[in-house]
Amino acid sequence: MVNSPDFKHIINLIAKKFAKENVTYSQSQYIFKEVRKKIELKPGKKNKGTVKRMSRQEYQAFIHAAYEKSSQIGLMMQTLFETATRVDEFTSLNADDIYFEELRIIIRSGKGEKRREVPIEQQLMRLLSTHLKERKTGPVFRSQRGSRFTNRRIQQIVKEIAHSADIKSIEVTPHTLRHTRATFLAENGMGKDHLQVFLGHELPNTTQVYTHTAAIDTQEAFRKATHKISYK
Repeated sequence: MVNSPDFKHIINLIAKKFAKENVTYSQSQYIFKEVRKKIELKPGKKNKGTVKRMSRQEYQAFIHAAYEKSSQIGLMMQTLFETATRVDEFTSLNADDIYFEELRIIIRSGKGEKRREVPIEQQLMRLLSTHLKERKTGPVFRSQRGSRFTNRRIQQIVKEIAHSADIKSIEVTPHTLRHTRATFLAENGMGKDHLQVFLGHELPNTTQVYTHTAAIDTQEAFRKATHKISYK
């Protein structure tokens, strides 16, 4: 049997290899899926409860802290949140992926290399248009060196902003923003089928966790029940 230190050594080797080869999140998911098949290892049961996400007040504190850092950092975090993209999808976005007149952003490198179209609000589109000016090519967001942001750097920025915003209830990651956006959309009435397409989920069961987190049916039932109670 392989002991714990051996496992750590293997994990470190894999992590270094992935970092060196710039393996994306989607690619790493595919690799581990194929490895499980080869060694006939069944994946563990996933938590079917709720997802970890920020409250609306925490998100407002987060986005305020992001814009305090700089206008570009603020817009990056707003775009990451409102599009609910995975971190590797976000860092792969190019200027020509934005369809300004149609209020859509094209995700060309989604999970499983699947393409999807994400609708965005007019306010965000105006901000992106101002940010890009007349530029039609290259990454939507560029570092000070003019290069594309790495997944790792975006993760670091999100962590730094969460610290500045004094969010302590959960660890905030780019995926936390995705969870938060999906939950807010579910709370605001977006149906599971449309939410599934928006998030790029292959299976509807994956999307259902956001309606569980939003607890829409429970809240509605609670409101109806408490409305009938008369207090004396």
